[in-house]
Amino acid sequence: MKQMKRSIWFAVALVGTLTVVNVGLTLANSSIPSHAKSVLPVFQDGTPVPSLVPMIRMVMPTVVNVSTKGEIPVHSPLYAPFLNNPFFQQFFGMSPFQQQQQEPAHEHFRALGSGVIINARKGYILTNDHVIRHATKIVVTTYNHHHYPARVVGKDKETDLAVLQIHAHGLRQIAFGDSAKLAVGDFVVAIGNPFGLGHTATFGIVSGLGRTDVEQNHVGTFIQTDAAINPGNSGGALVNLRGQLVGINTAILTTGNDGGNIGIGFAIPVNLARAVAHQIIRYGRVERGVLGVLVQDVTPRLRRAFGLAPGQRGALIAQVEPNSGAARAGLRAGDIITNVNGQPVRDVSALRGVIGVLRVGTHVRVGFLRNGHAMTATAIIGPNHNHKEKHTFQFAKKNIGAQLSDLNPSSPLYGKVKGVMVIAVAPRSPAAKAGLEPGDVIVAIDQHPIHNLAEFKQALDTYHGILLLTVQRGSSTFFTTLR
Repeated sequence: MKQMKRSIWFAVALVGTLTVVNVGLTLANSSIPSHAKSVLPVFQDGTPVPSLVPMIRMVMPTVVNVSTKGEIPVHSPLYAPFLNNPFFQQFFGMSPFQQQQQEPAHEHFRALGSGVIINARKGYILTNDHVIRHATKIVVTTYNHHHYPARVVGKDKETDLAVLQIHAHGLRQIAFGDSAKLAVGDFVVAIGNPFGLGHTATFGIVSGLGRTDVEQNHVGTFIQTDAAINPGNSGGALVNLRGQLVGINTAILTTGNDGGNIGIGFAIPVNLARAVAHQIIRYGRVERGVLGVLVQDVTPRLRRAFGLAPGQRGALIAQVEPNSGAARAGLRAGDIITNVNGQPVRDVSALRGVIGVLRVGTHVRVGFLRNGHAMTATAIIGPNHNHKEKHTFQFAKKNIGAQLSDLNPSSPLYGKVKGVMVIAVAPRSPAAKAGLEPGDVIVAIDQHPIHNLAEFKQALDTYHGILLLTVQRGSSTFFTTLR
C-alpha cells in the first residue's frame, strides 16, 4: 500500500495563470429578501420538510467574490505549490522543470477567493491575508453580480486575516456567532467560491476544536470541519444553523498534489477574526503586546505532579520575564494560567490566541492555579520588543538517571543561577526519557530551590513519588518530572 502524502492547501483557486478570488458571506439583520420567502416543501400532513434553504438564502448575499491581480516572485510559497500541480501546469503550458529553466524574476497572476461582509454601511469585508497577498488590484463581486474596486484597510500575516473596503449601497452584513460556544458535532455550513464556480454551500459538522500546527507561526487555533472546503473557499464563511458566522474558511488537508478535499478543512474561529478585524479597522494593523511569560503545556504527568484534577488544563508558567506585565501582576513560575478575561486557556496555543490580539496597555484579568488554589490577577500587556511569547519543550516520558555535579565555572550559567549541573545522559536512560541534556542546570525540586548536589541527593532520598524538576537551559526555563 502506498503511503499517502499529506499536505496543507490554502483554499485559493487559480485561474489562467494564477487566480485567487475571495467569496465572503455576511448575514444581514434586515428581513429575508422576497426570493427567500418561497414556499418550502411539506410532508403530506403539512409538516415542513427540514431544510437549510431559508438560512442559506439569508446568508448568501453577505458573501462576496474577491479577485486579485498582481506580481509574485517565482519562488514564493503562494506560487510554487501550484506549479507542482499537474492540473494547473496545463494553464502555464510548461512543466516545473521547463519553468525553472526560464524562470523570470516575477510572474503575473490572477486569483479567486472569498470574503465576508462584516459592516454593510462602511463596506468592510473580512478575508484571508493569503488571498490578497502581493495583489496590486482587487475587485469585489457581490451576490447580485456588481463589481467594485477594493482597497486594503489592513492585514495581519500571523493570523492570516485581512480587511478590505468597498464603496457600495444595499450591502448585507453577516451576523457574528460565538466560536467559544462551538462543540464537536455541531452542524456548520461552509459558503464560498470553490474553483471559481460561484456561491456554493457545503454542509458538515465541527470535527475538532483548538487545532494547532495547521499553519506555521500562526497565532491562535483552528476549527476543523468536514464541510467541504475547496480551492476558492479561502476567506469564505463558516456559519452555524442560525446563519451566524463562526469561522473564516482558510485551509484544507489533502493528499498528493491534486489539492482535493478529503473531508478535513480548517477555519479561523470568529472570535479571533473579529478581534483582529477590530484592530485593523481602528488602527490599520495589529499591534501585538506580550504578557511576558515563558509557558509550556501541562502534560498528564505534570498534571499529576502539580496535583491537578484529571480534567484540569492550562498553560504552565516556566519563567516570568523581569519587569513584564506578568511580573508586575505577581505571576510566577509554577502558576498555571487557566483563563484570560474569562476565556478558557487549555494550552499554550489557546493562550497565544488570546494574548496575540491584545494591544500594548490592555488590562487583562488572568485566572490561574497556584499550589492547587484558584487565583486571579490583573496584568497589563507590555511591548513586544520583537519577540513572541515562547513555549518550552513537552516531555512525554519522565524518570531519573544522569551524571550530575555541583555547578562550576565550566557552565555558562555559573554565577547566574544556583543548582545542579547535568554532565552526561546515557541513551535510553531515565534522564534521557525526561528530556534532560548535558549542560542543563536543575535549579529546583517541587518548586523548592536546590543549591548543590547534596541537597539534590537529599531530595531524592526523602521522596518516593514523581519529582517535579525546574530546569534552566541557556536563557530558558522549563518543568519536567522524574520518577
